[in-house]
Amino acid sequence: MPLIPALVPPKYSQPIPEAFLKGYWSNLDVRVHCRAADELKLVDSMIQDWLGRGGCNRPSYVVDGLGAILSLIMPEAEPQRLLEMGPLCSFSFLEDDFLDGDMFATEETSDSRRNIGDAQLLRRKYRNILNQVKSKIFVELLEADDAQNTYVQAYEGWAKASTETENLDVEFESLEEYLNERLDNFAASCGWSVMPILHDFKLSENDMSDLNCIDQLSYRMMILINDYYSVENDWSSHAALDKSGLPPSAVYVVMRIQDVSVAEAKRIVQEEFLIMEKSWLELRDRLIRECNQSSIPDFAKYMTCLQYFITGILVFSLNAPRYHPDPSEIPFYPKPEHKLATLPRKQKQEKSNRIKRPMIENDRELESIKKPRRGEAPWLAEYQQVSDKTILEPADYIKSLPSKKIRHLAIDALDLWYKVPSGSVELIKEVIDMLHSSSLIIDDIEDSSELRRGRPSAHMIFGTPQSINAANYLFVRCISEVQRLSPNAVAIFADELRNLHVGQGSDLQWTFHGECPTELEYIQMIDGKTGGLFRMASRLMRDQATTNEDLEVESLLTLIGRFFQIRDDYQNLGSLDYEKAKGHLSDLDEGKFSFMLIHALNHNTGNRQLKSLLTMRAQRGTLSAEQKELIMRHIKQSKSMEYTYKALEDLQSKIQSDLEDLESTIPGSRHGDNKNWMIRAIMARLRLGDAKVGSLKK
Repeated sequence: MPLIPALVPPKYSQPIPEAFLKGYWSNLDVRVHCRAADELKLVDSMIQDWLGRGGCNRPSYVVDGLGAILSLIMPEAEPQRLLEMGPLCSFSFLEDDFLDGDMFATEETSDSRRNIGDAQLLRRKYRNILNQVKSKIFVELLEADDAQNTYVQAYEGWAKASTETENLDVEFESLEEYLNERLDNFAASCGWSVMPILHDFKLSENDMSDLNCIDQLSYRMMILINDYYSVENDWSSHAALDKSGLPPSAVYVVMRIQDVSVAEAKRIVQEEFLIMEKSWLELRDRLIRECNQSSIPDFAKYMTCLQYFITGILVFSLNAPRYHPDPSEIPFYPKPEHKLATLPRKQKQEKSNRIKRPMIENDRELESIKKPRRGEAPWLAEYQQVSDKTILEPADYIKSLPSKKIRHLAIDALDLWYKVPSGSVELIKEVIDMLHSSSLIIDDIEDSSELRRGRPSAHMIFGTPQSINAANYLFVRCISEVQRLSPNAVAIFADELRNLHVGQGSDLQWTFHGECPTELEYIQMIDGKTGGLFRMASRLMRDQATTNEDLEVESLLTLIGRFFQIRDDYQNLGSLDYEKAKGHLSDLDEGKFSFMLIHALNHNTGNRQLKSLLTMRAQRGTLSAEQKELIMRHIKQSKSMEYTYKALEDLQSKIQSDLEDLESTIPGSRHGDNKNWMIRAIMARLRLGDAKVGSLKK
C-alpha cells in the first residue's frame, strides 16, 4: 500500500531507500533532504570536537548512509538553513544523554567510577565540555545571522523542557493524563518557532491559533514514537542510577496501568499512534477546507512540515544506533517479556552509586518551633529558629521570573579556567543569585517600577515592607554562605557589596536631585552597581581556584559589566522586547540618567526644553507619552543613540581584544583549542538587538 503523500510536492527532498524502512509502521510518506550527506559531515565535525576535548563515545546520533536528524525531520528545509542548524540539532542528543543520565549508566557501574566523588567529577567534566561545544555552535550561528537567535532560543527552550521532564516523577492514572503532562514540555522542546524560518514561509498569530489543535495531536504522536524507541535506554539508565519510581514514558504508564510486558505495552502504544494518525489526517484535511483561500499555501506548507517531522522521528528512531545498543553491553537492559515487577534492578544490599549534585544547604529551611511537651506552656518550649519560607516569598517570586542567567553562564565560563571545586561553584552561584534577587527587589522599590521582566514587581504583589525584609534577609543568608568558603571570600564579598551600594547610591542621588553626571561618573557608577556582581563572582572563583590562580579576569568582567549596562540603557529606549518587559521608555519614567540622556544633555545645552521636561518629571513623578516622545526627539537630534552605539562597539572591541590576550596565556585543551567559547557566546547573545533597534554586532 503506497504511503500517503504530504500536501506540498517535494522540492529539496528525495525518497528514503527501502532498506531503511523495514519495520516502518506509519502510513504517512517520509523523505530525506538532498543535502543529508553535507549535514552528516558537519555533525561528524561536531562529534569530533566533543571527543577531542575529552568527551566519551556514545552510540551514533546519525544513520550512516541516510542522514542526521534534521535531514529526516525537516527534509524540505532551505538547504543553507539546514546546514546551519544541523550540528546544534544533533548536539541535543549529547546533552539529552547528559541530562537523563544515559551518559553515566555504563560508566557508573565500572570499577573506576564506583566512588560518588569520582562520578561527580565526571559529570562536571562532561558538563564543561558540553558547554564549550555548545557555546562554539552558538557563536558560529549568531555571528553568521541575527535571525538564528531564534534557533538558539528554541534550543534553550528544549534544554529547559528536558530538565523539567527529567524531574517528572508522577504515577499517572491514564495514558491521556501522561500525554497532557508531557505536552507543554515536549512542545517547548520541538522549537516550532524555527520551522517557518527553515522553510521560508510566514504564519500570523491567528493562523497559529487555528493550527493549535493539529499541533497538539502532532506532539502526542511524537511523544509516543520517542517513548516507544527509548523504553530500553530509559530503564537502563534509570536503574543504573538507582532512581525511584519509573522513567517518564508512555510505555511504562501502560505497563503499570494494564500490568503488561514491555513488548505488549509497546504494541499498545503503537496502536494508539495509528489511531491518532487517522485523526491527524482527518483534521489536516478539514483545516485546509475551512481556512481562508489566502492562507492555504502557508497552511499546506506547515502541515507538510508537521508530517515530515513526525515520520522523520520514526525513521530516525527505527535506524539510529542510539536506540538500538547491544543489550549485552548495557546493564539492566529490559527484555520484551519483562513486567514492572521483573525489570532488572540493583540489589537492595548493593550500595547506591547514583550521581548526586553537590549537597549545599543553600535552600535549607529552618525548622519551625517544636511543639511543647504535653502539658508544657508554649512560652516555656525550647528555642528553635522559625522557618524562613514565608519570608522568602518575594525572593522566590523574583527568582522564578524569566532570565538569561548571564551571571551563571559567566561563572561556568570562568570555571573552565579556574576549575573550582564543584561544591564551591554551586555555593558561589547561589550567593550571586541571592544578591541579584535582593538588588532587583530593592531597585524596583527605589525606582517605583511596577514591572520586572514583563510581570509585576515583587513589591506590587507582596507589598513594600515584606519585600524590603526579604531583600535584607538575603544579605544575611549570603554572609552565612560566603563564610563557608574562606575568610578571604568574606572580605571579597564585603568589598564588592560596598561597591554595589555606592554605585546604586550615586544613581539614586542623581535621580533625586536631578543632577546630570559626567560620562566618567556614570561609568564609575556602572562599575560599582553592575560590574560589582560580575567582579564578585570572578574574585570568589579565583579565591577557590585549583588552577590558574594568578589569572586576573576582573578587568575583563568590569568591561562586560559596562557593556551589559549601556546595552540595557540602549535597549530601554529603543527595544521592542524591553518595552514589553519594563514598559514604554521606563527609564524616563524613573528619572534615570541613562548613557544616551547624559550625552543629549551635554550636547543640547542651547535647548532648555530637555532640562525643563526632566524638571517636570521630578515634580510630577511621571511623564506623559507625549512628553517622553519629545525627550526622544531631543535624544535623536543630539545623535545620542548613534553615540551610544559607537561606545558599545568600542567596548565590544576591547572585550574581544582582552579576551584573546587572556586566552593566549591558557594552555590549549586536548583539542588544541584554548578559546573560552562560553564567554564568546555570552557576548554574541548580548550583541543581538531586536527588530526595532537592530543588532549591536560589528
